[in-house]
Amino acid sequence: MRFFSTSVNRLSRLRKRNVELMSVDTTRLKSICVLWQSVGPYHLARLEAAYLYLKEFGIELICLETAGSKGSLVKEAKKVETPYRRIQLFPDRVFEDISPTEMDRAVQDSLDELNPDAVATNSYFLPDTRSALRWCRRNARAAVTMVDSKEDDAPRVRWREFLKSIIVRQYNAALVAGKPHRAYLQKLGLKPECIYDGLDVVDNDFFADAAERARANPGSFSHLPGLFDDEPYFLVSSRFIPRKNFDRLLSAYGNYRRESDRPWRLVILGDGRLRPELEGQIERDEIGGVTFAGLRPLDEVSAYYAFAGALVHPAIVDQWALVVNEAMATGLPVIVSTGSGCYQDLVHPGKNGFHFDPSDVEGLTAALSQMASDETDRIKMGEESRRIVGEWPPARFARGLHDAAKFGVRSRERGLGPAPRFVLWLMLKMSKAPASFASVEA
Repeated sequence: MRFFSTSVNRLSRLRKRNVELMSVDTTRLKSICVLWQSVGPYHLARLEAAYLYLKEFGIELICLETAGSKGSLVKEAKKVETPYRRIQLFPDRVFEDISPTEMDRAVQDSLDELNPDAVATNSYFLPDTRSALRWCRRNARAAVTMVDSKEDDAPRVRWREFLKSIIVRQYNAALVAGKPHRAYLQKLGLKPECIYDGLDVVDNDFFADAAERARANPGSFSHLPGLFDDEPYFLVSSRFIPRKNFDRLLSAYGNYRRESDRPWRLVILGDGRLRPELEGQIERDEIGGVTFAGLRPLDEVSAYYAFAGALVHPAIVDQWALVVNEAMATGLPVIVSTGSGCYQDLVHPGKNGFHFDPSDVEGLTAALSQMASDETDRIKMGEESRRIVGEWPPARFARGLHDAAKFGVRSRERGLGPAPRFVLWLMLKMSKAPASFASVEA
């Protein structure tokens, strides 16, 4: 009886929606709903910029958040009051613990009530995003996918890519991180004119201002690990998981120290399950000058940026790497692997830093030596970093979201064909966990 009652109620809503669609101007964009799995500080900065930008056009911004999170920063973000509507479907539960079926039902019901003109979803393979896509196509609403996946993130299997392309082509527009992400979506079947960029940005002003305050008062941070003296250091900030490539980083840094008369130190922010192995590698290879600074709050992270000589990001795979944005906003030159999604857009070799193949230990060693050389104008590089990342503020996200939604509203269609309907149904039935179809380690 409960199933029958739910089905009747939904059918009634659909009939009502059909009448509404016949009587409204379907070319005008009045509201955009942005769906994220969990909202943290990065998302809040982008959403605030989008709210202010869209307000000028009389467009309402709605944030739909699927779940809570174990992360402390995300928990803090939940306490922040926002000027836009923010709905949390499962505020007291972790995303990974919610069944795909529960998500599907909750997203459908919420969108039925909100009835936005456009829905922008984080990626396209998670159950809540697939549910939102189905809702958009059923109700003739614009579907926008927000993507920072790129082709080289993981080995690609032909049949999986074929099924993925069926889903991706159902979206009216996309908001991507940068050049490699745009290229990947085009390969999956989206046309270039419906793809916009600006997804992965940070609050540049926040990090720049916090770093300046730290530089003006260095004594307040001298007690922190790694900030105990004035010797220059390379800074790394990342989780200790295999794809972040710490073993090769330490090998390259060990080589650099042996080749240098006055080597810089290496300060590492973060933590993770690989820490015992990394400490063992340091001891076995007798690598000096390394400080593990652990996990730090945002104000202390900004202090580490403030006093560093350069940021190093060695990842084998990183869909973007927002730490690079942060470091550049504080005026740091950067050394970034070509496995990082941001390197094509943010790293200009010889101008604000260097990039290297993440499998090439000798290449990273050479980049460390070149960065620390007295012949390198790191002040000029830092200024160029600020200029480059200044073109990637939260306002860029706001413009990209607006442009993608506008394009989507003009090109939205009703219904799904048999193939995409079957693929989406099959993925829902086969999902044992929310991230069943993810290719990259979280």
